[in-house]
Amino acid sequence: VARVKGGVTTVLITEYHMFDEVIEPVDLRIDRIDTSPAIMRTFAVVASSDPSQAIAASSKPLPITLTAHLSQSGEVASSEGWVGEPGADEFIDSFAIDWAEKPVGVDLLYTCMVAGSGPCRNVSTGTVVGARGQGLPLICVGFSLVGPLRKHYELTGLVVFKNTEPQRLVANQMMHGPTGNEPLVALHLALTPVTKMNAARLKSPWENSASQQNTIAAGQLA
Repeated sequence: VARVKGGVTTVLITEYHMFDEVIEPVDLRIDRIDTSPAIMRTFAVVASSDPSQAIAASSKPLPITLTAHLSQSGEVASSEGWVGEPGADEFIDSFAIDWAEKPVGVDLLYTCMVAGSGPCRNVSTGTVVGARGQGLPLICVGFSLVGPLRKHYELTGLVVFKNTEPQRLVANQMMHGPTGNEPLVALHLALTPVTKMNAARLKSPWENSASQQNTIAAGQLA
């Protein structure tokens, strides 16, 4: 296991062959181990102003449309997944996510909690959640990928509640402010295909190490 942050590492893997044993070629892949709070089964708030939480410029998110209703500006829509504004006085009271080119085998579910009520049910893309135009802000939101091919996609983004720092979106968790009553003022979502890298299989000088070798038992001075 190698943990690398902002750098490059080399992993050396050695195959040991037993004499006269036939083994299948080893298929090597490099996977990213999830060390984010998503692996914790809690509803802890993850808040940070680390600029590294922004979506990387080199990534190519899939096209989704995020439509929201703001308390003062009314309905806004973004094909880049941004609605609302951090530090704004107006809040988001409802939103919907459209994934026009959604691949087969994966979908995005989301839910919310309106001030003064309990959480709504999980809905899939294309469905509006919240209380549009009723003057009640969203105080909690949650997002998750479902389907047999969900591991081929990564859900990232930022969730911003009033008078708080932006929080990195944690899938499969309900996101809320420090007290749980702060109105949602901005939301950013991005869906990106996960790229897995196949490691090149190096030709080892011990490739045929299972063949008979001569062993010299004579000792030498160190």
